[in-house]
Amino acid sequence: MIGAGVAGLTAARALQRGGHDVVVVEGRDRIGGRTHTVDLGGAAADLGGSWIHGPVGNPLTPLVDEAGFEVVNDGAWGGAMRIVVDGHGVLDGPDTATVIASQFDWDPSEAAAALGRDGSFDEGVAWYLDDRGFTGAPRRAVEFALRWAEAGQNVAGTPDRVSLEGVGGYVDLPGGNVAIVGGYRRLVDHLADGLDIRTGTPVRRIAHGDAGVAVTTDGADHVADQVVVTLPLGVLAARTVEFDPPIPDLDEHVGRLAMGSLEKVVLRFGERWWPDNVRRLLHVSDHRRFSSWVDITAHSGVPTLVAFHNPLNSDSGPPERQPDLALESLRATFGVQVPDPVAVHATDWLHDPFSLGSYSYIPVGGSGADMTALGGRWSPRLVFAGEHTVPEYFGTVHAAHLSGLRAAEAVRAVAGT
Repeated sequence: MIGAGVAGLTAARALQRGGHDVVVVEGRDRIGGRTHTVDLGGAAADLGGSWIHGPVGNPLTPLVDEAGFEVVNDGAWGGAMRIVVDGHGVLDGPDTATVIASQFDWDPSEAAAALGRDGSFDEGVAWYLDDRGFTGAPRRAVEFALRWAEAGQNVAGTPDRVSLEGVGGYVDLPGGNVAIVGGYRRLVDHLADGLDIRTGTPVRRIAHGDAGVAVTTDGADHVADQVVVTLPLGVLAARTVEFDPPIPDLDEHVGRLAMGSLEKVVLRFGERWWPDNVRRLLHVSDHRRFSSWVDITAHSGVPTLVAFHNPLNSDSGPPERQPDLALESLRATFGVQVPDPVAVHATDWLHDPFSLGSYSYIPVGGSGADMTALGGRWSPRLVFAGEHTVPEYFGTVHAAHLSGLRAAEAVRAVAGT
């Protein structure tokens, strides 16, 4: 098993429970992959995956129930939302309701059908705004929310590259957004319990043939009958791991997909200073820095705000500058005396050599078929898994989990067990 993220841990757990001998090798010095919970100011903070998006019918829900974890439902995107538009101020109630309603009315598949081709998110939003007749400050806010919050942050791409058809194939599960009290690390530790995991072991080469698989790492060589590869799309695209023999078709599918970039600045405060009825904030501006904020106090246990940004879509500065810039933006947005946080952390998934981005998306020119193909069996010895192999749920933890279950089934099918 290559990779101790949710996909790799899920597959390893399923195979071990089925009687297989499994070794998990992980390049980082920790497990969890792009789910990473840290202690910040005395409470847990998720720096990567944070929510179970749509708990109803979600394959993660039975795991959470099995483990008995306490959860908090943060509701849907528009709940307790304040929208501030530069040059206009705070949107009033009816205009805010119009913007929130547009998020549920917007259908990328409808826009793709109207354009008659695989258009970009940018093209689809332009069509939608005209078709629905938005004007004034609400139009500006709706355009911003769709282009820079939805495409730029939720999808984590650039609006001119995100495929309407690709996003249209994503399946939203119902039930809001659920967070595990104590962070995703609790689920990660639950999946990892009892597994043989070798951290700090970057993989450099995977030799696969009729005789089996040889995995070369910085520490040692590992020989196996089969291997499940859960390297993120960004790492596959960078070709930092050598496959022997090479797999040209794999490179073609990887090249038609894209790795997005979503970063966080988590700010922990000594006391709650913002209104109780504000749990989400959208800041509409030309600079687009730190435009989306979420209050996670309910599941962190202490006053905490998280700022989201995509460095590919805004000048948010290097990671060491992001806490100051985020606080500056927060103070300008609320127009009140915002105290200094007691603890802060900024992420940099884009430059993490073990991910090279946050999660995958389908750009114009790519398709869900590319993701499906990546999740197939590429030789009698190689199976691939990861969120980038599930076109219905790409970019989510439950996609990673589903891909791990599928990979375990593929291994068992060849092993005859």
